[in-house]
Amino acid sequence: MQDTDNNHTASIDSAADRAVSFRRAGWVLFTVSAALSVLSMAVPALIDHPLTTERGEIRRYVDVFEEANLPTWWSTGLLVLATLTHLVVAVLARARRAPSAWAWFGSAVLLGALSLDDHTMLHERLDRIGERFVTFDGFPFYWLIPGVFAGALIAIAFAVLAVRLRGAARWCIVLGCAVLLASALGGEVLQGVLIAVGESGPLYVLTYHAEELGENIGTLLLLAAAAQSVTVTERSGNYQLAYTQHSASR
Repeated sequence: MQDTDNNHTASIDSAADRAVSFRRAGWVLFTVSAALSVLSMAVPALIDHPLTTERGEIRRYVDVFEEANLPTWWSTGLLVLATLTHLVVAVLARARRAPSAWAWFGSAVLLGALSLDDHTMLHERLDRIGERFVTFDGFPFYWLIPGVFAGALIAIAFAVLAVRLRGAARWCIVLGCAVLLASALGGEVLQGVLIAVGESGPLYVLTYHAEELGENIGTLLLLAAAAQSVTVTERSGNYQLAYTQHSASR
C-alpha cells in the first residue's frame, strides 16, 4: 500500500506545472544583436576586398549605417516581436480586467509604429519639416526637430505604463524606453555634431554602431518587461499564460 502511495505521489509530481523561462531566449537575441554590430565593424576592417570595403555590396549588406539590409531586418524584427508580445500581454491583462490593459495596447501601437519607421525610414522623410523651423551650419539631421516631439510622446506613453507595473517589469520599461530614446535621438545628435565638425573616422563609426546596438538593447528591455508581466506554465505539453501585474494596476 505504501509503494502504491509513493508511486501515486511521484506521478502527481511529474505532472506538476513547470514554469517556462524566457531568459535563455533573451540572451540569444542579445547575442545576435551584438554579433551583427561586431560583424558590421569587422568585415571592412579585416577583409580587404572590393566587395567588403567602401561601397562594396557585402559591406553595404552588413553595415548598420545602411538601410534595407541585414541589420535593418533584424532590428525591425525585434520591434515587431516586441509589438506582438505587448499585444499578447494587453489581451491577457484585459482578460483579468486589469486597468493597465489599455496602456499595454498603447505600447503595442507605439512599438508597431517604430517598426514601421525602422523599415520604411519614415523619420528621415521628416527633414523638410525640421528645415521649416531651424537652419544648422553643417548639421544634417533636421528630422530631429519633429523627432523630439515624437520622442516625448513615446516617453509619456511608456511612463504611463510603467507606473501601472511593479518590480522588474517597471524598471525594464523605464530603462528600455530611456535606452531606446537616448540611442535613437541622442545618437543621431552626436553623429550630426561629428559630421558638422568634419569627423568621419573611427569615432563616428563607433557612434553609429553604439546607436544601433543601443536601440536593440532598448527593444530587448521592453520585451523583458512583457515577459516579467506574465507567467507561462507547462503541464503535459499544454501551456497556460497568465497576467501577473493586475494587483499593481491603478
